[in-house]
Amino acid sequence: MEKIKHISVEFKDWIMKTLKSGAAPEAIAAAMIKKGFDETFAYQTLLRIVGNQSVKTADRSPSPFVYEVPEIGQKGNVITTSDRDIHVLSRVDQPFILHLDNLLSYEESDELIHLSKDRLEPSQIIDSETGEKKAAPGRTSKGMYFTLGENWLVTTIERRIAELTNYPIENGEGLQVLNYKIGEEYKPHFDYFPPNRVKPEQGGQRVGTLLIYLNDVPAGGETVFPKAGVTIVPKKGTAVYFHYGNSKGQVDRMSLHTSIPVSQGEKWVATKWIRQGKIY
Repeated sequence: MEKIKHISVEFKDWIMKTLKSGAAPEAIAAAMIKKGFDETFAYQTLLRIVGNQSVKTADRSPSPFVYEVPEIGQKGNVITTSDRDIHVLSRVDQPFILHLDNLLSYEESDELIHLSKDRLEPSQIIDSETGEKKAAPGRTSKGMYFTLGENWLVTTIERRIAELTNYPIENGEGLQVLNYKIGEEYKPHFDYFPPNRVKPEQGGQRVGTLLIYLNDVPAGGETVFPKAGVTIVPKKGTAVYFHYGNSKGQVDRMSLHTSIPVSQGEKWVATKWIRQGKIY
C-alpha cells in the first residue's frame, strides 16, 4: 500500500488541537503512521507544526537553537576518568554527538545485563506532567531502572559518567537498562520534555543523554539521528553521548533519534539521562 505523503487542512487542525491538549508529539506521529502516513513525512510535518505552534503561543519570531559546546566536548579525543581512558571515535557538532569507546569493560557490560535480566518489564517513559512512569507508544523493548548507588557496579558507572560529563551524579536519572528482541524498536523521538512542562523542583529539563551499548548486535538495532544523517552501530562497551540543552533554556530539535528494529540476535543498552539540576 502506498504511503500517504500529503496532509489536509482538517488533519493539520486536528494535530494542533491534540498538541494543545497536552499529547506528546511522538504519540501523534505514531498515530499518523498508523493511519498510513509515510514515517519520514509524518515526523517532518509534525516538527514543522510543533515549531510553528510554539512560536504562535509565545507570540514572537522563532529563535534558532544556540549551540554551545558542553564540557565533555572540550576534553579532547581521549577523556581520562579516575579509572579508565575513554576514546572519542567520532564527533558531530550540530547536533552535538560524541561516539565513545571503552566506556565500559566487557566484564562490566556482562554484569550489568546479569543484574537486570530478572527485573525487566515493558518499557516506560516519564510523564512530564506527573513525573510518573507510563507506557510509551512506539517503544517495544523491555527495561528496568537502578536507583542511584544501588550496588557497587552502578556506583562505579555513575561516578565515571559524572567525571566524563562534568555533571554531578545527582543530576542524573537512575541508570536504565533496556533489552530489544528481534523486531523491537523505539520510533523517532526526543529525550527532552516539552518546555512548557519542565518542573525545576524535579531537576528541570533534560540536557543530555548517554546511551551505552552492552553487547554486539549481529544485525539491526542501530541508533539513528535522521535529521543529522548519523547512524551509530551497537558495539559492546561503546557509547554515544548527545547534548540537546543550552544555557538559554532552548532544546535542539536536531536531536531527534530512533532505535531501528533488531533483525538478528538481541540488543542490550544502558541509558543515563542528565538534567539541568539535581533531581534528588
